[in-house]
Amino acid sequence: MKKRDRRRFWWRLIILAILVAVGLTAYFLFLEKEGEERKTEEKKIEERKVEERKAQEKEAAEKRASVDKPASTEKERAPQVAAKKPLKGIPIIPEGVKEGRPSEKEDDCSKIENTVQDFFTYLNKERYVRNLEADMDSYERFKGVMMKLSSEPPVPAGENMDTLIMTRNIYHFYRLLENEDLRLIREILRNEADSLELNLDIFYKWLMLGDQCPDPQKTRPSLEVLYQYAGFFLNTIGGRAYLYRRPLNVRLLISYYSLLIVHEADKKGKNSYGIDVFPEITPLAREISLYPDFHFQNDYILQLTQLQNYYLKKR
Repeated sequence: MKKRDRRRFWWRLIILAILVAVGLTAYFLFLEKEGEERKTEEKKIEERKVEERKAQEKEAAEKRASVDKPASTEKERAPQVAAKKPLKGIPIIPEGVKEGRPSEKEDDCSKIENTVQDFFTYLNKERYVRNLEADMDSYERFKGVMMKLSSEPPVPAGENMDTLIMTRNIYHFYRLLENEDLRLIREILRNEADSLELNLDIFYKWLMLGDQCPDPQKTRPSLEVLYQYAGFFLNTIGGRAYLYRRPLNVRLLISYYSLLIVHEADKKGKNSYGIDVFPEITPLAREISLYPDFHFQNDYILQLTQLQNYYLKKR
């Protein structure tokens, strides 16, 4: 009986030793495999870093080459665009007012103000606007939207330090504007796509009038407010998310004018959040050059080239 118990004991000990040996073998094989995988992953990461470094060096070389070229070649560098088809919709003309108005007797402020009001007079007659609200006065609604947006501009920086800023930026327009306001904006963008470039040009000029022209109803936002919205679109997750949900031409044009606004604030020493627009210039110019339907493509690229040279000289 004792011999049988002793044999069982030794068999159990042998089986336990075998299991331990198998376990150790599996463990060391796992460590070896994991080490190989880690080495492979590290190698891939290193290769990516090398590729990124080469790309950065190439981009830096291109920037140096562009700044070395004389300013007189800027127009030559801007890609030439074939003639475009005539624009549809209301003829919003930056240089003056519509035919028939005695523009020689009006100052520049009146011209721009009247052209803006002409646009909303045109909108009031459009069926898609009347379908939203039969007796809508689009100019009065526009003034209301401007005042709402000016009352609480977004914070154009600091999202990575305060998640509350990011959340408020993401829902910014939904917090400030009514559903009817948002619907009208969407309908205008959809139905006035053919004249979008002209309309944005005149509205940019109107917004940038500043203190040069009277604004008795305080409708026009200050440069500080415009700067915060421009930085919002260029420099925040919330602002970029808004733009990437819009059509490509809308995103490119809003980004373009946002760059101009931040640049203007920077020149006047009002870039209070220290927004660096330089990294945005080249990618935007490249996208605009590839978009086939812009009527003023050359003008945009020339302006962006001048901005790039301005910031290159300051670096």
